[in-house]
Amino acid sequence: VDSLLLIGARIGANLLALVWTVLLVRLLDADGAGLALQAVSVAQIASILVTLNVESGAMRAIVPARAEGRMDRAAAFIRFNRRIMLASVPALGLAVLLAWAAGVAPGWPPALLGAMLPAVVLVALARLSARHATALGVMRKGLLPRLLTGPVVLTAVLGLAWLEGWPLAPSHVVMLFALSEGLTVLIQNWLLRGDFAFLRDAPPPPAAAPPEPRRWIALGLWLSPGLVMAEYRKAILIATAGLVLSDAETGMFAVAFSIINILNFGVNAVDIAFSPRIAAAMAGQAPRLRDRLLASSAAIKLAGLGLGSLLVLALGPTALGWFGSGFQAAWPALMALLLVPAGSVLFGPGSVLLSSGGQGRADFAANLVAAAACVAAICVLGARLGMTGAALGAGLAHLAGQAAGAWLCARRLGIDPTLLVLRRLRGGHATPPPPRAPARGLAR
Repeated sequence: VDSLLLIGARIGANLLALVWTVLLVRLLDADGAGLALQAVSVAQIASILVTLNVESGAMRAIVPARAEGRMDRAAAFIRFNRRIMLASVPALGLAVLLAWAAGVAPGWPPALLGAMLPAVVLVALARLSARHATALGVMRKGLLPRLLTGPVVLTAVLGLAWLEGWPLAPSHVVMLFALSEGLTVLIQNWLLRGDFAFLRDAPPPPAAAPPEPRRWIALGLWLSPGLVMAEYRKAILIATAGLVLSDAETGMFAVAFSIINILNFGVNAVDIAFSPRIAAAMAGQAPRLRDRLLASSAAIKLAGLGLGSLLVLALGPTALGWFGSGFQAAWPALMALLLVPAGSVLFGPGSVLLSSGGQGRADFAANLVAAAACVAAICVLGARLGMTGAALGAGLAHLAGQAAGAWLCARRLGIDPTLLVLRRLRGGHATPPPPRAPARGLAR
Protein backbone atom coordinates (compact mmCIF):
# COMPACT_ATOMS: atom_id res chain seq x y z
CA VAL A 1 0.00 0.00 0.00
CA ASP A 2 2.79 2.41 0.89
CA SER A 3 4.48 1.78 -2.47
CA LEU A 4 1.25 2.48 -4.37
CA LEU A 5 0.66 5.65 -2.36
CA LEU A 6 4.22 6.74 -3.02
CA ILE A 7 3.91 6.20 -6.78
CA GLY A 8 0.53 7.96 -6.86
CA ALA A 9 1.89 10.90 -4.89
CA ARG A 10 4.89 11.19 -7.17
CA ILE A 11 2.65 11.16 -10.25
CA GLY A 12 0.51 13.93 -8.77
CA ALA A 13 3.54 15.95 -7.71
CA ASN A 14 5.10 15.76 -11.19
CA LEU A 15 1.88 16.79 -12.92
CA LEU A 16 1.34 19.68 -10.51
CA ALA A 17 4.98 20.74 -10.97
CA LEU A 18 4.32 21.09 -14.69
CA VAL A 19 1.14 23.10 -14.01
CA TRP A 20 2.73 25.55 -11.58
CA THR A 21 5.72 25.96 -13.90
CA VAL A 22 3.31 27.00 -16.68
CA LEU A 23 1.69 29.48 -14.29
CA LEU A 24 5.09 30.77 -13.18
CA VAL A 25 6.18 31.48 -16.73
CA ARG A 26 2.86 33.16 -17.47
CA LEU A 27 3.24 35.43 -14.43
CA LEU A 28 6.91 36.25 -14.98
CA ASP A 29 8.86 36.58 -18.19
CA ALA A 30 11.43 33.96 -19.17
CA ASP A 31 14.20 35.84 -17.33
CA GLY A 32 12.23 36.10 -14.09
CA ALA A 33 11.08 32.49 -14.23
CA GLY A 34 14.62 31.30 -14.90
CA LEU A 35 15.98 33.30 -11.96
CA ALA A 36 13.27 32.03 -9.61
CA LEU A 37 13.74 28.39 -10.63
CA GLN A 38 17.50 28.68 -10.28
CA ALA A 39 17.17 30.17 -6.78
CA VAL A 40 14.79 27.39 -5.69
CA SER A 41 17.20 24.77 -7.08
CA VAL A 42 20.19 26.27 -5.26
CA ALA A 43 18.16 26.34 -2.02
CA GLN A 44 17.31 22.64 -2.39
CA ILE A 45 20.95 21.68 -2.93
CA ALA A 46 22.18 23.93 -0.13
CA SER A 47 19.77 22.19 2.26
CA ILE A 48 22.08 19.16 2.12
CA LEU A 49 24.86 21.27 3.65
CA VAL A 50 22.60 22.22 6.57
CA THR A 51 22.13 18.60 7.69
CA LEU A 52 25.29 17.00 6.19
CA ASN A 53 22.77 14.42 4.91
CA VAL A 54 23.00 12.58 8.24
CA GLU A 55 19.26 11.86 8.05
CA SER A 56 19.85 9.53 5.09
CA GLY A 57 21.34 7.06 7.57
CA ALA A 58 18.09 6.91 9.55
CA MET A 59 17.23 3.40 8.34
CA ARG A 60 20.57 2.12 9.62
CA ALA A 61 20.43 3.91 12.95
CA ILE A 62 16.77 3.98 13.96
CA VAL A 63 15.51 0.65 12.60
CA PRO A 64 18.08 -1.52 14.47
CA ALA A 65 17.57 0.54 17.62
CA ARG A 66 13.81 -0.06 17.47
CA ALA A 67 14.35 -3.78 16.86
CA GLU A 68 16.55 -3.98 19.97
CA GLY A 69 14.17 -1.91 22.06
CA ARG A 70 16.81 0.86 22.40
CA MET A 71 14.63 3.88 21.72
CA ASP A 72 17.20 5.99 23.57
CA ARG A 73 19.60 5.35 20.66
CA ALA A 74 16.90 6.25 18.12
CA ALA A 75 16.23 9.46 20.07
CA ALA A 76 19.95 10.23 20.15
CA PHE A 77 20.13 9.99 16.36
CA ILE A 78 17.15 12.29 15.83
CA ARG A 79 18.45 14.81 18.36
CA PHE A 80 21.87 14.76 16.74
CA ASN A 81 20.26 15.57 13.36
CA ARG A 82 18.55 18.57 14.89
CA ARG A 83 21.68 19.78 16.67
CA ILE A 84 23.59 19.75 13.39
CA MET A 85 20.98 22.07 11.91
CA LEU A 86 21.12 24.42 14.88
CA ALA A 87 24.88 24.71 14.43
CA SER A 88 25.02 24.89 10.64
CA VAL A 89 22.22 27.35 9.86
CA PRO A 90 23.93 30.38 11.47
CA ALA A 91 27.22 29.39 9.84
CA LEU A 92 25.55 29.15 6.41
CA GLY A 93 23.81 32.50 6.87
CA LEU A 94 27.08 34.17 7.88
CA ALA A 95 28.89 32.64 4.89
CA VAL A 96 26.24 33.94 2.48
CA LEU A 97 26.36 37.41 4.07
CA LEU A 98 30.17 37.56 3.83
CA ALA A 99 30.14 36.31 0.23
CA TRP A 100 27.54 38.92 -0.73
CA ALA A 101 29.44 41.70 1.04
CA ALA A 102 32.68 40.66 -0.68
CA GLY A 103 30.99 40.64 -4.08
CA VAL A 104 31.70 36.97 -4.79
CA ALA A 105 28.07 35.81 -4.46
CA PRO A 106 25.81 35.73 -7.56
CA GLY A 107 24.53 39.16 -8.48
CA TRP A 108 21.07 38.37 -7.17
CA PRO A 109 18.87 40.93 -5.38
CA PRO A 110 19.15 40.92 -1.57
CA ALA A 111 15.42 40.11 -1.34
CA LEU A 112 16.01 36.93 -3.34
CA LEU A 113 18.93 35.84 -1.16
CA GLY A 114 16.92 36.65 1.94
CA ALA A 115 14.05 34.45 0.75
CA MET A 116 16.41 31.60 -0.03
CA LEU A 117 17.75 31.28 3.54
CA PRO A 118 14.45 30.20 5.16
CA ALA A 119 13.79 28.02 2.12
CA VAL A 120 17.07 26.17 2.72
CA VAL A 121 16.21 25.53 6.38
CA LEU A 122 12.62 24.44 5.73
CA VAL A 123 13.56 22.10 2.87
CA ALA A 124 16.07 20.47 5.21
CA LEU A 125 13.52 20.15 8.02
CA ALA A 126 10.94 18.57 5.70
CA ARG A 127 13.48 16.04 4.45
CA LEU A 128 14.61 15.33 8.02
CA SER A 129 11.07 14.57 9.21
CA ALA A 130 10.35 12.39 6.18
CA ARG A 131 13.48 10.29 6.73
CA HIS A 132 12.80 9.85 10.44
CA ALA A 133 9.16 8.94 9.81
CA THR A 134 10.15 6.27 7.29
CA ALA A 135 12.63 4.72 9.73
CA LEU A 136 9.95 4.73 12.45
CA GLY A 137 7.61 2.77 10.17
CA VAL A 138 5.18 5.62 9.43
CA MET A 139 6.41 6.64 6.00
CA ARG A 140 3.15 8.09 4.72
CA LYS A 141 2.96 10.60 7.60
CA GLY A 142 6.32 12.10 6.68
CA LEU A 143 6.77 11.52 2.96
CA LEU A 144 3.30 12.17 1.53
CA PRO A 145 3.10 15.73 2.94
CA ARG A 146 6.59 16.37 1.62
CA LEU A 147 5.68 15.20 -1.88
CA LEU A 148 2.29 16.90 -2.21
CA THR A 149 2.09 20.01 -0.02
CA GLY A 150 4.57 22.11 -1.99
CA PRO A 151 3.11 21.44 -5.46
CA VAL A 152 -0.45 21.96 -4.20
CA VAL A 153 0.38 25.27 -2.49
CA LEU A 154 2.43 26.58 -5.42
CA THR A 155 -0.25 25.61 -7.95
CA ALA A 156 -3.07 27.13 -5.89
CA VAL A 157 -1.37 30.44 -5.07
CA LEU A 158 0.21 30.97 -8.48
CA GLY A 159 -3.11 30.09 -10.11
CA LEU A 160 -4.86 32.67 -7.94
CA ALA A 161 -2.18 35.25 -8.76
CA TRP A 162 -2.68 34.57 -12.47
CA LEU A 163 -6.46 34.91 -12.23
CA GLU A 164 -6.26 38.11 -10.19
CA GLY A 165 -3.39 39.61 -12.18
CA TRP A 166 -1.12 40.06 -9.18
CA PRO A 167 2.37 41.32 -10.08
CA LEU A 168 5.09 38.96 -8.84
CA ALA A 169 8.87 39.11 -8.66
CA PRO A 170 11.29 36.14 -8.46
CA SER A 171 11.80 36.82 -4.74
CA HIS A 172 8.03 36.43 -4.18
CA VAL A 173 8.13 33.01 -5.82
CA VAL A 174 11.01 31.89 -3.60
CA MET A 175 9.14 33.20 -0.54
CA LEU A 176 6.10 31.19 -1.65
CA PHE A 177 8.28 28.12 -2.05
CA ALA A 178 9.65 28.64 1.47
CA LEU A 179 6.09 29.06 2.77
CA SER A 180 5.03 25.79 1.13
CA GLU A 181 7.96 23.97 2.75
CA GLY A 182 7.09 25.52 6.11
CA LEU A 183 3.51 24.29 5.76
CA THR A 184 4.90 20.86 4.93
CA VAL A 185 6.90 20.83 8.16
CA LEU A 186 3.85 21.89 10.19
CA ILE A 187 1.71 19.11 8.68
CA GLN A 188 4.45 16.55 9.24
CA ASN A 189 4.90 17.51 12.88
CA TRP A 190 1.16 17.44 13.53
CA LEU A 191 0.82 13.97 11.96
CA LEU A 192 3.93 12.67 13.74
CA ARG A 193 3.26 14.18 17.16
CA GLY A 194 2.41 10.77 18.63
CA ASP A 195 5.24 8.94 16.88
CA PHE A 196 7.83 11.43 18.15
CA ALA A 197 6.43 11.39 21.71
CA PHE A 198 9.19 9.02 22.81
CA LEU A 199 11.71 11.85 22.40
CA ARG A 200 10.33 13.49 25.55
CA ASP A 201 10.96 10.41 27.68
CA ALA A 202 14.17 9.04 26.18
CA PRO A 203 17.23 9.81 28.33
CA PRO A 204 19.97 12.01 26.82
CA PRO A 205 23.17 10.29 25.65
CA PRO A 206 26.01 9.97 28.17
CA ALA A 207 28.51 12.78 28.43
CA ALA A 208 31.29 10.63 27.01
CA ALA A 209 29.40 9.71 23.85
CA PRO A 210 30.68 6.83 21.71
CA PRO A 211 31.99 7.53 18.21
CA GLU A 212 28.48 7.07 16.75
CA PRO A 213 28.06 10.73 15.69
CA ARG A 214 31.25 10.52 13.65
CA ARG A 215 29.95 7.38 11.93
CA TRP A 216 26.61 9.06 11.29
CA ILE A 217 28.31 12.05 9.66
CA ALA A 218 30.59 9.82 7.58
CA LEU A 219 27.61 7.77 6.37
CA GLY A 220 25.65 10.90 5.51
CA LEU A 221 28.48 12.31 3.43
CA TRP A 222 28.94 8.90 1.83
CA LEU A 223 25.28 8.83 0.74
CA SER A 224 25.21 12.46 -0.46
CA PRO A 225 25.98 11.80 -4.17
CA GLY A 226 23.13 9.30 -4.26
CA LEU A 227 20.77 11.83 -2.67
CA VAL A 228 21.72 14.49 -5.20
CA MET A 229 21.24 12.23 -8.21
CA ALA A 230 18.10 10.49 -6.96
CA GLU A 231 16.14 13.32 -5.32
CA TYR A 232 17.68 16.55 -6.54
CA ARG A 233 18.62 15.71 -10.13
CA LYS A 234 16.35 18.44 -11.49
CA ALA A 235 17.78 20.94 -9.02
CA ILE A 236 21.41 20.14 -9.87
CA LEU A 237 20.66 20.39 -13.61
CA ILE A 238 18.96 23.78 -13.31
CA ALA A 239 21.49 25.20 -10.86
CA THR A 240 24.42 24.08 -13.02
CA ALA A 241 22.81 25.34 -16.23
CA GLY A 242 22.37 28.72 -14.56
CA LEU A 243 26.15 29.01 -14.23
CA VAL A 244 26.62 29.24 -18.01
CA LEU A 245 23.24 30.27 -19.41
CA SER A 246 21.27 33.49 -19.19
CA ASP A 247 18.25 33.62 -16.90
CA ALA A 248 15.90 33.28 -19.88
CA GLU A 249 17.80 30.27 -21.25
CA THR A 250 17.84 28.71 -17.77
CA GLY A 251 14.06 29.11 -17.61
CA MET A 252 13.59 27.44 -21.00
CA PHE A 253 16.01 24.66 -20.01
CA ALA A 254 14.01 24.09 -16.81
CA VAL A 255 10.73 23.97 -18.76
CA ALA A 256 12.15 21.41 -21.22
CA PHE A 257 13.35 19.20 -18.38
CA SER A 258 9.99 19.52 -16.58
CA ILE A 259 8.33 18.01 -19.64
CA ILE A 260 10.89 15.23 -20.00
CA ASN A 261 10.80 14.57 -16.26
CA ILE A 262 7.29 13.14 -16.59
CA LEU A 263 8.64 10.48 -18.95
CA ASN A 264 11.67 9.98 -16.74
CA PHE A 265 9.42 9.49 -13.74
CA GLY A 266 7.50 6.78 -15.59
CA VAL A 267 10.76 4.90 -16.14
CA ASN A 268 11.77 5.27 -12.48
CA ALA A 269 8.31 4.20 -11.30
CA VAL A 270 8.79 0.84 -12.99
CA ASP A 271 12.09 0.38 -11.14
CA ILE A 272 10.41 1.33 -7.85
CA ALA A 273 7.67 -1.23 -8.44
CA PHE A 274 10.07 -4.05 -9.36
CA SER A 275 12.93 -3.31 -6.93
CA PRO A 276 11.49 -5.12 -3.85
CA ARG A 277 10.98 -8.35 -5.82
CA ILE A 278 14.41 -8.07 -7.46
CA ALA A 279 16.04 -7.51 -4.06
CA ALA A 280 14.17 -10.51 -2.65
CA ALA A 281 15.34 -12.68 -5.56
CA MET A 282 18.92 -11.57 -4.96
CA ALA A 283 18.66 -12.32 -1.24
CA GLY A 284 17.13 -15.72 -2.00
CA GLN A 285 19.90 -16.67 -4.44
CA ALA A 286 17.44 -16.99 -7.34
CA PRO A 287 19.38 -15.66 -10.35
CA ARG A 288 16.90 -16.92 -12.95
CA LEU A 289 13.97 -15.18 -11.25
CA ARG A 290 16.10 -12.06 -10.76
CA ASP A 291 16.99 -11.88 -14.45
CA ARG A 292 13.42 -12.49 -15.58
CA LEU A 293 12.24 -9.68 -13.31
CA LEU A 294 14.93 -7.41 -14.73
CA ALA A 295 13.91 -8.42 -18.26
CA SER A 296 10.22 -7.83 -17.58
CA SER A 297 10.88 -4.37 -16.14
CA ALA A 298 13.19 -3.55 -19.06
CA ALA A 299 10.50 -4.53 -21.56
CA ILE A 300 7.91 -2.33 -19.83
CA LYS A 301 10.33 0.61 -19.66
CA LEU A 302 11.33 0.21 -23.32
CA ALA A 303 7.70 0.22 -24.42
CA GLY A 304 6.99 3.27 -22.25
CA LEU A 305 10.06 5.08 -23.58
CA GLY A 306 9.00 4.39 -27.17
CA LEU A 307 5.47 5.65 -26.61
CA GLY A 308 6.65 8.63 -24.58
CA SER A 309 9.24 9.62 -27.18
CA LEU A 310 6.61 9.53 -29.92
CA LEU A 311 4.36 11.77 -27.82
CA VAL A 312 7.21 14.21 -27.22
CA LEU A 313 8.00 14.29 -30.93
CA ALA A 314 4.36 14.85 -31.85
CA LEU A 315 3.25 17.14 -29.02
CA GLY A 316 6.51 18.68 -27.82
CA PRO A 317 6.12 21.94 -29.77
CA THR A 318 2.54 22.26 -28.52
CA ALA A 319 3.60 21.63 -24.93
CA LEU A 320 6.35 24.24 -25.18
CA GLY A 321 3.79 26.65 -26.60
CA TRP A 322 1.83 26.46 -23.32
CA PHE A 323 4.67 28.41 -21.74
CA GLY A 324 4.77 31.11 -24.43
CA SER A 325 5.78 31.47 -28.06
CA GLY A 326 9.41 32.18 -27.17
CA PHE A 327 9.74 28.77 -25.56
CA GLN A 328 9.63 27.08 -28.96
CA ALA A 329 13.37 27.74 -29.00
CA ALA A 330 13.74 25.00 -26.37
CA TRP A 331 12.70 22.29 -28.87
CA PRO A 332 16.30 21.10 -29.61
CA ALA A 333 17.01 21.01 -25.86
CA LEU A 334 13.83 18.98 -25.31
CA MET A 335 15.05 16.43 -27.85
CA ALA A 336 18.51 16.28 -26.30
CA LEU A 337 17.04 15.67 -22.84
CA LEU A 338 15.38 12.49 -24.11
CA LEU A 339 18.83 10.98 -23.48
CA VAL A 340 18.02 11.02 -19.74
CA PRO A 341 15.15 8.48 -19.75
CA ALA A 342 16.82 6.65 -22.62
CA GLY A 343 19.96 6.14 -20.52
CA SER A 344 17.91 4.78 -17.63
CA VAL A 345 16.24 2.27 -19.93
CA LEU A 346 19.42 1.30 -21.77
CA PHE A 347 21.63 0.63 -18.74
CA GLY A 348 19.01 -0.45 -16.19
CA PRO A 349 18.66 0.01 -12.42
CA GLY A 350 22.32 -0.27 -11.48
CA SER A 351 21.94 1.66 -8.22
CA VAL A 352 19.12 -0.64 -7.03
CA LEU A 353 21.20 -3.74 -7.73
CA LEU A 354 24.37 -2.38 -6.12
CA SER A 355 22.48 -1.30 -3.00
CA SER A 356 20.64 -4.63 -2.74
CA GLY A 357 23.90 -6.50 -3.26
CA GLY A 358 25.70 -4.71 -0.43
CA GLN A 359 28.01 -2.85 -2.82
CA GLY A 360 27.78 0.57 -1.17
CA ARG A 361 31.25 1.64 -2.30
CA ALA A 362 30.45 0.84 -5.94
CA ASP A 363 27.09 2.62 -5.73
CA PHE A 364 28.84 5.67 -4.26
CA ALA A 365 31.35 5.62 -7.13
CA ALA A 366 28.63 5.44 -9.79
CA ASN A 367 26.68 8.33 -8.25
CA LEU A 368 29.85 10.38 -7.85
CA VAL A 369 30.70 9.83 -11.52
CA ALA A 370 27.17 10.89 -12.50
CA ALA A 371 27.26 14.06 -10.36
CA ALA A 372 30.74 15.13 -11.51
CA ALA A 373 29.94 14.39 -15.16
CA CYS A 374 26.71 16.36 -14.85
CA VAL A 375 28.42 19.53 -13.64
CA ALA A 376 31.34 19.24 -16.06
CA ALA A 377 29.33 18.37 -19.18
CA ILE A 378 26.64 21.01 -18.66
CA CYS A 379 29.22 23.74 -18.00
CA VAL A 380 31.47 22.83 -20.95
CA LEU A 381 28.79 22.14 -23.56
CA GLY A 382 26.50 24.87 -22.24
CA ALA A 383 29.26 27.47 -22.54
CA ARG A 384 29.98 26.38 -26.11
CA LEU A 385 26.53 25.54 -27.49
CA GLY A 386 24.14 27.41 -25.22
CA MET A 387 20.88 25.89 -24.00
CA THR A 388 20.99 22.94 -26.39
CA GLY A 389 24.56 22.19 -25.32
CA ALA A 390 23.56 22.24 -21.65
CA ALA A 391 20.73 19.80 -22.39
CA LEU A 392 23.06 17.57 -24.39
CA GLY A 393 25.56 17.69 -21.53
CA ALA A 394 22.85 16.64 -19.05
CA GLY A 395 21.89 13.70 -21.26
CA LEU A 396 25.46 12.54 -21.88
CA ALA A 397 26.33 12.87 -18.18
CA HIS A 398 23.36 10.70 -17.27
CA LEU A 399 24.47 8.12 -19.81
CA ALA A 400 27.94 8.13 -18.25
CA GLY A 401 26.59 7.65 -14.73
CA GLN A 402 24.23 4.87 -15.77
CA ALA A 403 26.95 3.15 -17.78
CA ALA A 404 29.26 3.28 -14.75
CA GLY A 405 26.56 1.69 -12.61
CA ALA A 406 25.93 -1.08 -15.16
CA TRP A 407 29.65 -1.81 -15.50
CA LEU A 408 30.06 -2.01 -11.72
CA CYS A 409 27.05 -4.35 -11.50
CA ALA A 410 28.65 -6.69 -14.02
CA ARG A 411 32.05 -6.48 -12.35
CA ARG A 412 31.03 -6.73 -8.68
CA LEU A 413 27.81 -8.77 -8.83
CA GLY A 414 28.02 -10.62 -12.13
CA ILE A 415 24.64 -9.14 -13.15
CA ASP A 416 23.89 -7.53 -16.50
CA PRO A 417 21.21 -4.84 -15.90
CA THR A 418 21.29 -3.46 -19.46
CA LEU A 419 18.72 -4.02 -22.21
CA LEU A 420 20.62 -7.18 -23.14
CA VAL A 421 18.77 -8.81 -20.25
CA LEU A 422 15.70 -8.90 -22.53
CA ARG A 423 17.00 -12.18 -23.90
CA ARG A 424 15.97 -13.76 -20.58
CA LEU A 425 12.34 -13.37 -21.64
CA ARG A 426 12.98 -16.03 -24.28
CA GLY A 427 13.74 -18.56 -21.56
CA GLY A 428 17.48 -18.08 -21.30
CA HIS A 429 19.20 -19.17 -18.13
CA ALA A 430 21.01 -16.87 -15.78
CA THR A 431 24.60 -17.96 -15.45
CA PRO A 432 26.31 -15.14 -13.60
CA PRO A 433 29.95 -15.48 -12.67
CA PRO A 434 30.69 -15.69 -8.97
CA PRO A 435 30.44 -12.20 -7.48
CA ARG A 436 33.49 -10.65 -5.93
CA ALA A 437 33.70 -10.24 -2.20
CA PRO A 438 31.90 -7.10 -1.04
CA ALA A 439 34.11 -4.06 -0.83
CA ARG A 440 35.10 -3.01 2.63
CA GLY A 441 33.86 0.17 4.11
CA LEU A 442 30.41 1.61 4.47
CA ALA A 443 27.85 -0.27 2.41
CA ARG A 444 24.90 1.57 1.12
